[in-house]
Amino acid sequence: MFKKEIKGGPRFLIRSTHANVVMYGMFETTILKDALEKAVLLLADKHQLLNCHIETEKGNKAYYVIDKELSPEINTSEFKDINKILTNELKHRFDLEKGPLIRFTLLNQEETTLIINCHHAICDGMSLVYLFKDIAKILSGESIKIERKKPVFLELENIPQRVANPISKFFIGLMNKKLSKETISFSNQLSQKLHTDYWKEYKPQIIQFKFSKEETANIISQCKQNNVSVNTGLVTAFLYTDNQVFGKKDNSGKVIITDNLRTYLKDQPGESLGYFVSTLKPYLKYNEKKTFWKNGQIFHKKIERLLKKDILKNQIVDLFSSNLLDVVMLNLFGQREDKIAKKIIKKAGMYKNYATFTITNLGLIKTDDNSGKLKLKTLFGPMAVSEAMEKFISVLTINNELHFSICFNENSVDQESILKIKEPILQIFDDSTR
Repeated sequence: MFKKEIKGGPRFLIRSTHANVVMYGMFETTILKDALEKAVLLLADKHQLLNCHIETEKGNKAYYVIDKELSPEINTSEFKDINKILTNELKHRFDLEKGPLIRFTLLNQEETTLIINCHHAICDGMSLVYLFKDIAKILSGESIKIERKKPVFLELENIPQRVANPISKFFIGLMNKKLSKETISFSNQLSQKLHTDYWKEYKPQIIQFKFSKEETANIISQCKQNNVSVNTGLVTAFLYTDNQVFGKKDNSGKVIITDNLRTYLKDQPGESLGYFVSTLKPYLKYNEKKTFWKNGQIFHKKIERLLKKDILKNQIVDLFSSNLLDVVMLNLFGQREDKIAKKIIKKAGMYKNYATFTITNLGLIKTDDNSGKLKLKTLFGPMAVSEAMEKFISVLTINNELHFSICFNENSVDQESILKIKEPILQIFDDSTR
């Protein structure tokens, strides 16, 4: 049995009411539940957090506990409304103390849809992509490379540079010391109440769409010709379309961009399950007086500069004590009033509708053409929600087609407006002179 203290972002997330990450894929052939159970069992050595639960001890410290006796939940469903299933998965409350923190759902009709729902404290979007690919390989009779070793984590000891200056460390130390004398209560009963209250107010909706191979190739070509990355091109397109559909808002230029930290670390986790994500929060005001591509080039330079300078900046949260993280979360939920926590929430952009959207682009997902028995036809996600953003936009490219998922709160954004986003984006890239 393996035990490891949880710190930083994952420690904060275990108190969240909405920390699920959901992804689904469609296969061209049928997958049986027994076969999936065997595949997941074989993957336990590579993706060790599959068999994890969380243990809380005195002093408010929490630990990952990997127990091979735990088996992830695998369900089957005949329900045909995929969006209803996905929104229910987003609302699902994992029993952290009991575990595991991941579950699978199979929908077998003419084709098989596999849904993976995982708590963000043990995964990121790429984790679920790797799981889908490994499951497909095993069910196709292929072997996967499994190296038995201790799991790798995103922690200060594994980060190759300093994440805070001496002044920041000093003030964080003072906050930690002040709260160390206080007993912070975060009972299971309180967690359940906060979860129930949150989902009474937040009505999740999800819209998915994809672009054809020809449309995808055109977007990639246009971005290359204009010297911007595909991700920046899409960010620019969504900002332009957002202005056209929703008009100017207080948060119009505020976006959150996620990035994968796996290759930044000293001890790299490879393709194993885990939390290895960071965010950038650039202010990108779309200038209507400039061309689309001029805006894109300005944004590209700004994002690239921030990636080099600030990509590991968020890991300053690893310096926060468990008590401080819980106090911030309790302030977010309106359970406490602490000036220090309010300042942290404001500075970190965690307040309601801080950003017009968060975008996570998982890039090109390569499928194994040799696994003819089981081909991954489509893949959508990751899907997630947060009060800090109006919309969560996930992007990935599989089988040479761009796939998009947009999650939003229908109490804040109407579905009809979201549906208007797709066509203007295609028109932008079709008009190369824009």
